[in-house]
Amino acid sequence: MAFRKHSPFVMECLKEPYDDTQLRWNVADLLTRVASKFSVNGNLSGRKREIKFQPSFVYFPIGHNNITRYFSAPATETEKAKQDTLFKTILKEAVTFHFWNGLTSAMVPEAGSLAHRLINYNCLRCSDTL
Repeated sequence: MAFRKHSPFVMECLKEPYDDTQLRWNVADLLTRVASKFSVNGNLSGRKREIKFQPSFVYFPIGHNNITRYFSAPATETEKAKQDTLFKTILKEAVTFHFWNGLTSAMVPEAGSLAHRLINYNCLRCSDTL
């Protein structure tokens, strides 16, 4: 996320109540809550410039319900081709990849699996900052 200095959107986020028992309420849900209120109230045309919505794939290319299957190497050529296509799409369109550690932290990706390829891929976007 990036915001301009003195962003009205960030100011609205800071006005929201904080609940230290609910991480999602304070992060993802907070942004969704404020964005929905923000785009309804006030000067819509000016406020649209403050928020640029991206499709969820940009941040979560694989959902929590499918992630574990990508820790295994493809068993067939068809599955390998699908994973190759998904790998290329993720590199081209996603800005991050969520491994859903609550589900996968004890898993070791098999060589050749999508997870293994993503973990071992040298990201050109961030190599200049490493």
